[in-house]
Amino acid sequence: MKWVPRLGAVLLVAGLIAGALGVFAFSRASETAARLDGHLQKATELLREAEAVKETEPERYEMLRQDADRRAGFAESDQEEHSSQLQGGWILAGAGGAGLVGGVVLLALHRFRIGPRQARRTASRPSGQQADMWPNAR
Repeated sequence: MKWVPRLGAVLLVAGLIAGALGVFAFSRASETAARLDGHLQKATELLREAEAVKETEPERYEMLRQDADRRAGFAESDQEEHSSQLQGGWILAGAGGAGLVGGVVLLALHRFRIGPRQARRTASRPSGQQADMWPNAR
């Protein structure tokens, strides 16, 4: 059972690393969300401007409309990236939490020896003898 504390320590370290990677994924997702908002705002501005010049300047209208469509395409790809980054962040956070809990449980089981210690105590007594609370008190 010498491997239990090592496995617990490995799980703790792996949990911390996964949690750190989850934080990194969430920070990247917030940057992507800001970029997504910028693309959407710019596309909205371009569409408003295109509608304003629709009757007077048809060439400029087409150019603005194409630029707005291009910005909307950027926003769509940013939305997909944002979604995958959030999903990855939650998966890594869950894996980090599970690793931490697993490591703590293994270390606690090894520290307090819940299972094997009790079995050894009862097996080491000769049959028919009671365990005294104060063995030298007689």
